Amino acid sequence: MEAEFKNFKEIGIYLNMDKPDSPALAEKCINYLIIRGFKIALLEGQIKYPHKDLIYYPKNLFYRKPDCILVLGGDGTLLFVARKVCFYSIPIFGINLGKLGFLTEGEAGNYEDTLKNLSSGDYYIEERMMLSCSIKKENESACFYIALNDVLVKSRGFRMMDIEAKASGSTIDKFRADGLIIATPTGSTGYSLAAGGPVVSPQANVMILNPICPHRLHDRSYILPEDEVINLEFGDREKDIVVTFDGQTTVSITPKDAVKVKKATYCTHLIRLNQMSSYDRLRIKLSSEY
Repeated sequence: MEAEFKNFKEIGIYLNMDKPDSPALAEKCINYLIIRGFKIALLEGQIKYPHKDLIYYPKNLFYRKPDCILVLGGDGTLLFVARKVCFYSIPIFGINLGKLGFLTEGEAGNYEDTLKNLSSGDYYIEERMMLSCSIKKENESACFYIALNDVLVKSRGFRMMDIEAKASGSTIDKFRADGLIIATPTGSTGYSLAAGGPVVSPQANVMILNPICPHRLHDRSYILPEDEVINLEFGDREKDIVVTFDGQTTVSITPKDAVKVKKATYCTHLIRLNQMSSYDRLRIKLSSEY
């Protein structure tokens, strides 16, 4: 789904500081955009530049006001930023400093072409479905987490585990597997794909339920409608269970804890600078060497 946004005036820039090329690329992007009249915002503590007109936001608040955010890094960096800014409906676009770059839009080597399209208004914005996960521990209030790619449940010790998935008052299936992935269409090309799951168009708002290395030969992925609420239950003898969000945030749980996953009320707004279809993008990325 495409969304409409006003022309951008203030652009935030987020750097993956683990990428050695990100500071130099950030300075090039800042110079390019300032010359063209954009206000540029950075996070305090990331990096300092001698431009007098730069805006610095407190790092603990992250970004809340820019019209959009330029992410310099790979898909992992973009996933991190997406979880931070989805609450404020800030569009994001990435320049790839990683490997495949499914979610990023441009490459570091052609950053000028990428920024040219952005500054001229030659872009459109895709809304990407996200997942919301609540974890309710005994005698505690529920905690809520959000993910753009997937929610993963597994044993920390890489043991097989028993997981029962329910929805609409019925059992979907009882899995004995190394874990269970609940993915969005965006996440269908990530861990879920590596675990044998289907590729789903990002325009289809569905959830993918995908067991990891299931013990039964007939176990396959399930495609569920967006309005389902998935409840997960575990065998009483399970231990060292963890729930991971986009492979970046991990929470330890017990078999007695209640885990629910559903479509989030928030979404990620991805800026796209060309009309390449998601199928073309997938085919090109997966056929490339990395």
